[in-house]
Amino acid sequence: MLHATVSWQLSVALAPDDAQGSYLGVHGLAQAAQRSLGPLAVTAALTLGPLGWTALGTTIALTCGIQHRLVRARLRPPPLSVPAVTVSEH
Repeated sequence: MLHATVSWQLSVALAPDDAQGSYLGVHGLAQAAQRSLGPLAVTAALTLGPLGWTALGTTIALTCGIQHRLVRARLRPPPLSVPAVTVSEH
């Protein structure tokens, strides 16, 4: 439940106003690819044994790291509604 909510929010929050439909389309395509390729990847990992599981885990970790960097680069913190004040200004 949490994954669905967060992934949907990120696909909308990262999209420019004029391209939200395209971003949501890619979001749906990614989920469809995950559902179709996921079982094949797990089957391949089972077949290859420990080497397969290591390769699958490494691929997932690298993909997560790349995605994290891309998302963090796009999501900037909102500006403060009040100017920052330091202690010396009081």
